[in-house]
Amino acid sequence: VGLLYDIGCQLERSCHKWGFFEPPVLSCFEFVILVFHAYGHQWPCQVVYHPRKREGFGLSDGEGCEHLWSSLKLLISPLRVS
Repeated sequence: VGLLYDIGCQLERSCHKWGFFEPPVLSCFEFVILVFHAYGHQWPCQVVYHPRKREGFGLSDGEGCEHLWSSLKLLISPLRVS
């Protein structure tokens, strides 16, 4: 299961440190950082956690929700209730 998160690098470390998941479950996760946020991370982190450098993520940028909200923005004013 691929997990794209702004700070996926920190999330992976926290999951290992605090035991949020059992080791067999945790080994099923692939942690990566979002493409947009990757450049705010240090180079060693980018090399390990950038989705374009990891197998199985293709051209996914992890910003799917942002694309959805962008396409729905035209509906905001007609549906807004004061």
